[in-house]
Amino acid sequence: MEELIREIEKYKIIAIVRGVNFLKMEPLFEALYDGGIKHVEITLNTKDACKSIDNMNNLYGSRMVIGAGTVLNAKMAKDAINAGARFLVSPNVDEGMITTAISHNVLPIPGAMTPTEIAQAINYGASMIKLFPVSILGPKYIKELTGPFDNLKIIAVGGISIDNAKEYMEYGAVGLGIGGSLINNTIIEDGDFKAITDYAKKLRNSIL
Repeated sequence: MEELIREIEKYKIIAIVRGVNFLKMEPLFEALYDGGIKHVEITLNTKDACKSIDNMNNLYGSRMVIGAGTVLNAKMAKDAINAGARFLVSPNVDEGMITTAISHNVLPIPGAMTPTEIAQAINYGASMIKLFPVSILGPKYIKELTGPFDNLKIIAVGGISIDNAKEYMEYGAVGLGIGGSLINNTIIEDGDFKAITDYAKKLRNSIL
């Protein structure tokens, strides 16, 4: 898990894939990889999510790290792990999700917003936190949190785009979870995967 944390800190971006058709997954992953994205979560409220996780692992597991998102509890965690997810992301703090992940040597990234929720997640064993929804409080909130939680590793999620990604990093995030601005479902349905590759490259360049 420590090695994976270091990789996320190095590459900084976790692409959030939600609601994408199973048949579109392969060209989407190829477009993300060509754009320099190494970490992708497929949310479990996507149709055939576990099937997609398994299939993308078979196709891209040697080049990319594939995880599951919207993992709300221990049962969902087990399903995702059985499908091959290497990290689990949630919008909430659930002890069962966190401990199940850790027991299988899979990285949990629980979602928290308040200091109390963050402390609770840490007490359950999490070492990386998804700050969500970060757009409500803004980048400066991250700096405030890293005062009392000086070793906290924050993945900022919610409303991140090229326009504000660098600011979130400057205020202390170690990574960014990016969905809608990067994984544009309309563009995917239109088959314009080059647009996703181009946006991914611009996004990465914006935080270098």
